[in-house]
Amino acid sequence: MPEFVAGAWPPAPIRTERLVLREPEARDRPAIIELFTSPEVGTYIGGPRPRDEFERALPDEPERRPGLFVVDLEGAMIGIVTLERRDTEGGHPSHVVGKVELGYLFLPRAWGHGYAAEACTAALDWFAGAQPGEPVVLYTQTANDRSMRLAARLGDGRAHDHPRNEAP
Repeated sequence: MPEFVAGAWPPAPIRTERLVLREPEARDRPAIIELFTSPEVGTYIGGPRPRDEFERALPDEPERRPGLFVVDLEGAMIGIVTLERRDTEGGHPSHVVGKVELGYLFLPRAWGHGYAAEACTAALDWFAGAQPGEPVVLYTQTANDRSMRLAARLGDGRAHDHPRNEAP
């Protein structure tokens, strides 16, 4: 994860036209379970996690860590956005290691409304103010058309192919 400057984390909730980016709360637990056990969401990230195992492993109080934003629409979690520094563990290629990666997952019912672009733009804008000059990469499978379109929309024509997870 990035080493945020003193006082930069946690930020005050970030408000956009339709969304709020905030720290996770206990009330997000059902949506977090739905997110990580969804077959649709898991398509390009190695598949869904088994629901029973994930529910048992997930604490009642969510993990709060620098770089993790819950995306809230009208008081309900619809996804997450992350900013994390990648290291050599986890199979990341050398061109990503040491860089901050933008990640995002959204519930299928939130797809197709522009929420991911809105939330990612807000997180990137915040990060640019908190860590001026720090580059951010987006690492995805080129088979993931939605993610590739989002990368283009965010201005990252350099989205990196993620060979680790097989495309369907």
